[in-house]
Amino acid sequence: MGLRGCAWGAMLGALLLAGGCASVTHGTTQSVRVDTVTASGEAVADAECQMTNDKGSALTRSGQPALVRRSGGNLIIQCTADGQAPASGQATSRVNAGMVGNIMVGGIIGAAIDSGTGAGYNYPTWMRLVFGEVRDYDRNRQVGDEVLVGLKTGETRRAALATAPVPEPTGTPPAAPAMAAATPVIAPAPTAPSAAPTTTPAPAAPAAAIAVASAAPVAPVTAAPTPPPPTPAAAAPTLAAPTPASPFATTRIEDLRQLLPVNR
Repeated sequence: MGLRGCAWGAMLGALLLAGGCASVTHGTTQSVRVDTVTASGEAVADAECQMTNDKGSALTRSGQPALVRRSGGNLIIQCTADGQAPASGQATSRVNAGMVGNIMVGGIIGAAIDSGTGAGYNYPTWMRLVFGEVRDYDRNRQVGDEVLVGLKTGETRRAALATAPVPEPTGTPPAAPAMAAATPVIAPAPTAPSAAPTTTPAPAAPAAAIAVASAAPVAPVTAAPTPPPPTPAAAAPTLAAPTPASPFATTRIEDLRQLLPVNR
């Protein structure tokens, strides 16, 4: 029994040593590079990319490799750049050669160890994401370490610009602004119609009537007699002012003779 126990112990130790072979040869992390391009194929450098799986996440820039934790779960990649719709991708991990050898040598125990640590899986080492698209990247489709363009599975859109929320009114609503006093508008008085009647010109006489009228003899026009101007009324005779009576006007000749001396 002692020898059998030692044999079983030696075999178990060998299995434990063989287990985790992938963890030793590959490690638990892997270098992944992500490039980004527009839908027209123009390269966009220095885009911000985040890679996440069930073991953690890593932040990097497009065109620069980054270390990610190995895992049997898919690796979700999201890249953003100004003026572009997001570029999204999903990388599918596959069992690497280390885990295959571990299964052959160490059996279930070694496979369990490599699966738990994620060391038995590989992601694509180099992927090219396209802005505005969602793509799937499978490690089995990658040839060596060449860039993997993936398969398009969907599209993305730019996020709408967020607008500031309008605060709800609280408390007493603000008083309405005072209205400016309305200035009365005085309508202009109606314009009186013109006193002078508007005469409508008589229609022109036909050409034939004008010709007959011009052929008829024209009677001489006698001027109407001009009435004589009114005779001015005779001026009233001007009476001379009365001359005062001369004292000699009433003297008789006989009285004058009496005054003469008597001839003797």
